[in-house]
Amino acid sequence: MLACIRFFVVKFRILWNNEGEVKGMRKTVSEKEECLKLIRGSREATTEGLENVIINGEDQLVVYDENGLLGVAYYSMEDNGEEMIATLGVFVVPNNRRQGIGRTLFAEMESRVKKRNPDFICVYIEDEELAPFLKTKCYKHWWASPELVYKGGQLPERGLTFVPYNESYFDRYVELVQKAYIGLHKKNDIKPYLATEDIVRSYKLNRADRVYLVLDGEEMVASVTVGDGEVDNVMVEPGHQSKGLGRASLHFAINRMLDEGWSEIRICYVEGNEHAESLYRSVGFKPLNYTMVYRKFLT
Repeated sequence: MLACIRFFVVKFRILWNNEGEVKGMRKTVSEKEECLKLIRGSREATTEGLENVIINGEDQLVVYDENGLLGVAYYSMEDNGEEMIATLGVFVVPNNRRQGIGRTLFAEMESRVKKRNPDFICVYIEDEELAPFLKTKCYKHWWASPELVYKGGQLPERGLTFVPYNESYFDRYVELVQKAYIGLHKKNDIKPYLATEDIVRSYKLNRADRVYLVLDGEEMVASVTVGDGEVDNVMVEPGHQSKGLGRASLHFAINRMLDEGWSEIRICYVEGNEHAESLYRSVGFKPLNYTMVYRKFLT
Protein backbone atom coordinates (compact mmCIF):
# COMPACT_ATOMS: atom_id res chain seq x y z
CA MET A 1 0.00 0.00 0.00
CA LEU A 2 1.45 3.25 -1.03
CA ALA A 3 1.18 6.67 0.21
CA CYS A 4 1.92 10.02 -1.30
CA ILE A 5 5.15 11.97 -0.21
CA ARG A 6 4.77 13.47 3.24
CA PHE A 7 8.18 14.08 4.81
CA PHE A 8 10.55 16.84 3.90
CA VAL A 9 12.82 19.70 5.01
CA VAL A 10 15.21 21.79 2.94
CA LYS A 11 18.83 20.83 3.58
CA PHE A 12 20.76 22.12 0.60
CA ARG A 13 20.54 24.58 -2.24
CA ILE A 14 22.21 23.71 -5.53
CA LEU A 15 23.55 26.68 -7.50
CA TRP A 16 24.01 26.40 -11.26
CA ASN A 17 25.98 28.36 -13.81
CA ASN A 18 24.61 29.31 -17.24
CA GLU A 19 25.77 25.99 -18.70
CA GLY A 20 23.68 24.08 -16.16
CA GLU A 21 26.71 22.81 -14.25
CA VAL A 22 26.78 22.66 -10.49
CA LYS A 23 28.38 25.92 -9.35
CA GLY A 24 28.26 25.33 -5.63
CA MET A 25 26.26 24.01 -2.73
CA ARG A 26 25.57 25.67 0.58
CA LYS A 27 23.53 24.74 3.60
CA THR A 28 20.38 26.70 4.21
CA VAL A 29 18.40 27.01 7.43
CA SER A 30 14.94 27.30 5.92
CA GLU A 31 13.54 27.99 2.46
CA LYS A 32 10.05 26.73 3.10
CA GLU A 33 8.33 30.04 2.44
CA GLU A 34 10.25 30.57 -0.80
CA CYS A 35 9.30 27.11 -2.04
CA LEU A 36 5.68 27.49 -0.97
CA LYS A 37 5.39 30.82 -2.77
CA LEU A 38 6.61 29.19 -5.97
CA ILE A 39 4.32 26.19 -5.68
CA ARG A 40 1.21 28.12 -4.68
CA GLY A 41 1.50 30.08 -7.92
CA SER A 42 0.36 26.94 -9.73
CA ARG A 43 -3.03 25.22 -9.63
CA GLU A 44 -1.58 21.89 -10.72
CA ALA A 45 -2.81 18.96 -8.64
CA THR A 46 0.67 17.41 -8.67
CA THR A 47 1.96 20.16 -6.37
CA GLU A 48 -0.44 19.36 -3.52
CA GLY A 49 1.67 16.57 -2.06
CA LEU A 50 4.83 18.64 -2.34
CA GLU A 51 3.27 21.51 -0.41
CA ASN A 52 2.35 19.14 2.42
CA VAL A 53 5.86 17.75 2.37
CA ILE A 54 7.51 21.16 2.68
CA ILE A 55 5.25 22.18 5.55
CA ASN A 56 5.33 18.96 7.57
CA GLY A 57 8.21 16.79 6.60
CA GLU A 58 11.83 16.04 7.16
CA ASP A 59 13.64 14.66 4.17
CA GLN A 60 15.58 16.29 1.35
CA LEU A 61 14.99 18.94 -1.26
CA VAL A 62 17.10 20.64 -3.93
CA VAL A 63 16.14 23.90 -5.62
CA TYR A 64 17.21 25.30 -9.00
CA ASP A 65 18.28 28.90 -8.48
CA GLU A 66 19.15 31.14 -11.42
CA ASN A 67 18.35 34.73 -10.45
CA GLY A 68 15.38 33.35 -8.57
CA LEU A 69 13.86 30.02 -7.64
CA LEU A 70 12.84 28.22 -10.85
CA GLY A 71 12.43 24.60 -9.80
CA VAL A 72 12.30 22.14 -6.95
CA ALA A 73 13.25 18.46 -6.74
CA TYR A 74 12.59 16.26 -3.74
CA TYR A 75 12.44 12.69 -2.57
CA SER A 76 11.16 10.66 0.36
CA MET A 77 11.79 7.14 1.58
CA GLU A 78 9.18 4.63 2.74
CA ASP A 79 9.67 1.16 4.19
CA ASN A 80 6.43 -0.79 3.80
CA GLY A 81 7.81 -3.83 5.59
CA GLU A 82 8.68 -5.66 2.38
CA GLU A 83 10.32 -3.01 0.20
CA MET A 84 12.18 0.25 0.59
CA ILE A 85 10.58 2.72 -1.81
CA ALA A 86 11.95 6.10 -2.85
CA THR A 87 9.48 8.59 -4.31
CA LEU A 88 11.02 11.32 -6.45
CA GLY A 89 9.33 14.46 -7.69
CA VAL A 90 10.23 17.57 -9.68
CA PHE A 91 8.36 20.87 -10.07
CA VAL A 92 9.44 23.63 -12.48
CA VAL A 93 7.86 27.07 -12.82
CA PRO A 94 5.54 26.75 -15.87
CA ASN A 95 7.10 29.64 -17.82
CA ASN A 96 10.56 28.08 -17.43
CA ARG A 97 9.74 24.58 -18.62
CA ARG A 98 11.24 22.90 -21.69
CA GLN A 99 14.59 24.49 -20.91
CA GLY A 100 16.26 21.46 -19.36
CA ILE A 101 15.71 22.57 -15.75
CA GLY A 102 13.53 19.59 -14.91
CA ARG A 103 15.98 17.13 -16.46
CA THR A 104 18.85 18.69 -14.52
CA LEU A 105 16.98 18.53 -11.23
CA PHE A 106 15.78 14.99 -11.93
CA ALA A 107 19.30 13.74 -12.64
CA GLU A 108 20.72 15.40 -9.53
CA MET A 109 18.03 14.05 -7.23
CA GLU A 110 18.05 10.55 -8.74
CA SER A 111 21.79 10.31 -8.07
CA ARG A 112 21.15 11.27 -4.43
CA VAL A 113 18.32 8.77 -4.08
CA LYS A 114 20.44 5.88 -5.36
CA LYS A 115 22.87 6.40 -2.47
CA ARG A 116 20.04 5.44 -0.09
CA ASN A 117 19.80 2.00 -1.76
CA PRO A 118 16.02 1.71 -2.18
CA ASP A 119 14.54 -1.33 -3.90
CA PHE A 120 13.04 0.98 -6.49
CA ILE A 121 12.29 4.61 -7.29
CA CYS A 122 8.78 5.70 -8.22
CA VAL A 123 7.58 8.89 -9.88
CA TYR A 124 4.03 10.29 -10.02
CA ILE A 125 3.08 12.25 -13.16
CA GLU A 126 -0.09 13.79 -14.59
CA ASP A 127 1.31 14.89 -17.94
CA GLU A 128 1.53 12.02 -20.42
CA GLU A 129 4.21 13.95 -22.32
CA LEU A 130 6.60 13.10 -19.48
CA ALA A 131 6.19 9.35 -19.96
CA PRO A 132 8.68 9.06 -22.87
CA PHE A 133 11.34 10.82 -20.78
CA LEU A 134 10.83 8.37 -17.91
CA LYS A 135 10.98 5.43 -20.29
CA THR A 136 14.37 6.61 -21.58
CA LYS A 137 15.52 6.46 -17.94
CA CYS A 138 14.32 2.83 -17.67
CA TYR A 139 11.16 3.60 -15.70
CA LYS A 140 8.15 1.39 -16.43
CA HIS A 141 4.45 2.06 -15.93
CA TRP A 142 3.34 0.66 -12.57
CA TRP A 143 -0.23 1.75 -11.82
CA ALA A 144 -2.55 4.71 -12.38
CA SER A 145 -5.26 6.54 -10.47
CA PRO A 146 -8.08 8.50 -12.12
CA GLU A 147 -9.61 11.30 -10.06
CA LEU A 148 -13.29 12.09 -10.60
CA VAL A 149 -15.46 14.98 -9.46
CA TYR A 150 -19.16 15.15 -8.54
CA LYS A 151 -21.07 18.43 -8.88
CA GLY A 152 -24.63 17.16 -8.51
CA GLY A 153 -27.23 17.26 -5.78
CA GLN A 154 -28.50 15.01 -3.00
CA LEU A 155 -28.83 11.31 -3.76
CA PRO A 156 -31.44 8.81 -2.49
CA GLU A 157 -30.49 6.80 0.58
CA ARG A 158 -31.56 3.27 1.52
CA GLY A 159 -32.05 3.92 5.19
CA LEU A 160 -28.99 1.94 6.26
CA THR A 161 -27.46 2.76 9.63
CA PHE A 162 -23.91 4.13 9.39
CA VAL A 163 -22.08 3.74 12.68
CA PRO A 164 -19.20 6.10 13.54
CA TYR A 165 -15.91 4.23 13.95
CA ASN A 166 -14.39 3.71 17.38
CA GLU A 167 -11.44 1.65 18.61
CA SER A 168 -13.61 -1.30 19.61
CA TYR A 169 -14.05 -1.96 15.87
CA PHE A 170 -10.33 -1.92 15.04
CA ASP A 171 -9.74 -5.65 14.52
CA ARG A 172 -12.83 -6.02 12.35
CA TYR A 173 -11.90 -2.92 10.38
CA VAL A 174 -8.43 -4.29 9.65
CA GLU A 175 -10.00 -7.53 8.43
CA LEU A 176 -12.36 -5.58 6.14
CA VAL A 177 -9.47 -3.57 4.65
CA GLN A 178 -7.46 -6.73 4.04
CA LYS A 179 -10.32 -8.54 2.32
CA ALA A 180 -11.38 -5.52 0.28
CA TYR A 181 -7.94 -4.61 -1.11
CA ILE A 182 -5.84 -7.77 -1.36
CA GLY A 183 -7.06 -8.64 -4.86
CA LEU A 184 -6.41 -5.15 -6.21
CA HIS A 185 -2.98 -5.01 -4.57
CA LYS A 186 -1.95 -8.34 -6.09
CA LYS A 187 -3.22 -7.28 -9.51
CA ASN A 188 -1.08 -4.13 -9.41
CA ASP A 189 1.83 -5.52 -7.38
CA ILE A 190 1.31 -3.00 -4.57
CA LYS A 191 2.94 -4.43 -1.46
CA PRO A 192 2.26 -5.53 1.14
CA TYR A 193 -0.65 -7.30 -0.47
CA LEU A 194 -2.22 -7.83 2.95
CA ALA A 195 -2.36 -4.50 4.78
CA THR A 196 -0.70 -4.50 8.20
CA GLU A 197 -2.25 -2.94 11.28
CA ASP A 198 0.25 -0.07 11.11
CA ILE A 199 -0.66 0.65 7.49
CA VAL A 200 -4.36 0.61 8.29
CA ARG A 201 -3.84 3.09 11.13
CA SER A 202 -1.66 5.37 9.00
CA TYR A 203 -3.61 5.40 5.74
CA LYS A 204 -7.16 4.24 6.43
CA LEU A 205 -7.72 5.56 9.94
CA ASN A 206 -5.80 8.82 9.69
CA ARG A 207 -9.23 10.48 9.85
CA ALA A 208 -10.88 7.98 12.18
CA ASP A 209 -13.47 10.54 13.26
CA ARG A 210 -14.78 10.58 9.69
CA VAL A 211 -14.96 6.80 9.17
CA TYR A 212 -18.42 5.18 9.10
CA LEU A 213 -19.33 1.50 9.22
CA VAL A 214 -22.21 -0.72 8.15
CA LEU A 215 -22.76 -3.70 10.45
CA ASP A 216 -24.75 -6.88 9.99
CA GLY A 217 -24.98 -8.15 13.53
CA GLU A 218 -21.36 -8.46 14.65
CA GLU A 219 -20.04 -8.56 11.09
CA MET A 220 -18.62 -5.43 9.45
CA VAL A 221 -19.89 -5.47 5.87
CA ALA A 222 -19.04 -2.02 4.52
CA SER A 223 -17.30 1.23 5.34
CA VAL A 224 -16.69 4.69 3.89
CA THR A 225 -14.62 7.70 4.93
CA VAL A 226 -16.22 11.14 4.61
CA GLY A 227 -13.29 13.43 3.86
CA ASP A 228 -13.04 17.16 3.28
CA GLY A 229 -14.74 17.31 -0.08
CA GLU A 230 -13.47 13.84 -0.93
CA VAL A 231 -14.90 10.33 -0.58
CA ASP A 232 -12.29 7.84 0.62
CA ASN A 233 -12.09 4.11 1.20
CA VAL A 234 -15.43 2.86 -0.07
CA MET A 235 -15.16 -0.78 1.00
CA VAL A 236 -17.53 -3.74 0.91
CA GLU A 237 -16.77 -7.15 2.38
CA PRO A 238 -16.41 -9.49 -0.66
CA GLY A 239 -19.15 -11.83 0.53
CA HIS A 240 -21.61 -8.93 0.64
CA GLN A 241 -20.83 -7.34 -2.71
CA SER A 242 -23.51 -6.90 -5.39
CA LYS A 243 -26.04 -5.98 -2.70
CA GLY A 244 -25.92 -2.23 -3.22
CA LEU A 245 -23.81 -1.54 -0.13
CA GLY A 246 -21.11 0.28 -2.07
CA ARG A 247 -23.66 2.56 -3.72
CA ALA A 248 -25.42 3.18 -0.41
CA SER A 249 -22.10 4.07 1.24
CA LEU A 250 -21.21 6.42 -1.60
CA HIS A 251 -24.60 8.16 -1.47
CA PHE A 252 -24.27 8.56 2.30
CA ALA A 253 -20.83 10.17 2.03
CA ILE A 254 -21.85 12.51 -0.81
CA ASN A 255 -25.00 13.68 0.98
CA ARG A 256 -23.12 14.32 4.20
CA MET A 257 -20.55 16.50 2.43
CA LEU A 258 -23.27 18.37 0.52
CA ASP A 259 -24.91 19.09 3.87
CA GLU A 260 -21.56 20.46 5.06
CA GLY A 261 -21.47 22.89 2.14
CA TRP A 262 -19.17 21.18 -0.35
CA SER A 263 -20.20 21.96 -3.94
CA GLU A 264 -17.60 19.69 -5.55
CA ILE A 265 -16.79 16.22 -4.25
CA ARG A 266 -13.83 14.20 -5.46
CA ILE A 267 -12.96 10.53 -5.47
CA CYS A 268 -9.92 8.53 -6.63
CA TYR A 269 -9.49 4.86 -7.43
CA VAL A 270 -6.80 2.57 -8.78
CA GLU A 271 -7.23 1.97 -12.49
CA GLY A 272 -8.34 -1.57 -13.18
CA ASN A 273 -11.00 -1.53 -10.46
CA GLU A 274 -13.83 -1.78 -12.99
CA HIS A 275 -16.58 -2.17 -10.40
CA ALA A 276 -15.57 1.06 -8.65
CA GLU A 277 -15.30 2.97 -11.92
CA SER A 278 -18.72 1.80 -13.08
CA LEU A 279 -20.31 2.73 -9.74
CA TYR A 280 -18.77 6.19 -9.55
CA ARG A 281 -19.67 7.11 -13.11
CA SER A 282 -23.23 5.85 -12.69
CA VAL A 283 -23.68 8.20 -9.73
CA GLY A 284 -22.55 11.18 -11.79
CA PHE A 285 -18.81 11.54 -11.20
CA LYS A 286 -16.88 13.00 -14.16
CA PRO A 287 -13.16 12.75 -15.03
CA LEU A 288 -10.96 15.44 -13.48
CA ASN A 289 -7.33 14.32 -13.23
CA TYR A 290 -5.30 11.25 -14.10
CA THR A 291 -2.16 10.29 -12.18
CA MET A 292 0.31 7.73 -13.53
CA VAL A 293 2.98 6.06 -11.44
CA TYR A 294 6.22 4.83 -12.96
CA ARG A 295 8.97 2.91 -11.20
CA LYS A 296 12.51 1.69 -11.75
CA PHE A 297 14.03 -1.22 -9.84
CA LEU A 298 17.59 -0.75 -8.63
CA THR A 299 18.28 -4.29 -7.40
